[in-house]
Amino acid sequence: MKMVPVCVTLFLFPAVVSNGQNSTTERASLFKQGAIRALILTGQNNHDWRATTPLLRTLLLNTGRFDVRVNEEPTGMTSATLAPYDVVILNYNGPRLGRVAEEALENFVRSGKGLVGVHGANWAFSGLVVLAENSRPTDILESPWAEFKQMIGGVWSDKPPASGHAPRHKFQVKFVDQKDPITAGLASEFEADDELYHNIHMASNVHILATAYDDPRNTPESAAATVSETVRQSAASSPARGKMPRLDMNPTGKDEPVLWTVQYGKGRTFYTALGHDVKAMEMPGFATTFVRGVEWAGSGTVK
Repeated sequence: MKMVPVCVTLFLFPAVVSNGQNSTTERASLFKQGAIRALILTGQNNHDWRATTPLLRTLLLNTGRFDVRVNEEPTGMTSATLAPYDVVILNYNGPRLGRVAEEALENFVRSGKGLVGVHGANWAFSGLVVLAENSRPTDILESPWAEFKQMIGGVWSDKPPASGHAPRHKFQVKFVDQKDPITAGLASEFEADDELYHNIHMASNVHILATAYDDPRNTPESAAATVSETVRQSAASSPARGKMPRLDMNPTGKDEPVLWTVQYGKGRTFYTALGHDVKAMEMPGFATTFVRGVEWAGSGTVK
């Protein structure tokens, strides 16, 4: 039998080698070119994160200046998770994230990137009981993440003077620095329909952009009827009701900080105490300052 030699031709193509750890540049190419790359951390909050997270994302995307992703399980994130992003947005109020994730976020901001906190995000990691939906206290009570206060600029506390807020209402937010990139060119004040946080325990490195007057006439008794019976029963039946801190829900009669920034290492933080729910976020003042704050945190400028 005549043997016919079999020739095997090898077609050589440029090799693509992947070790599962793509470079930041490679991953950045997956995003919209020229956009500020933003990551929203969410998935747990005593506020309605399921409704507010899509709205925050839409506010950013509608400008055409951002590309946005959402992470509902931030506990597992690492430095590699954050590497391609310019700014992280916390629409989160839940348990601590674990050493690896927390160090990743610290290093991310410290290296020159941005952080934005929305409303109840500064209750998180403060050492107070973790709250479930409708502000129901859980059995999760953890030690505070000390470095978080320095990054976010101010946190809730039950230590005197205890933090809190009077009943939700409409109030005027006034800019105290109109030369900052976030506030430049805006009217001197705007209306909010929200909770006005007071006695937030502030870090020393905070630059306040806007305040609002916590009117003594806005007492808890004046709005007692607006608290739903569902929320009352939920709090009363919670196995962790004894862990709920003693907060001050009476107005202070002072100008309370509402918007501020922080320089953390080479990075930038913007925090807004506004944004209780969709109705609050749909107010023009919230939408404008939030978008501008994220742009500044992510790029250092506002166009």
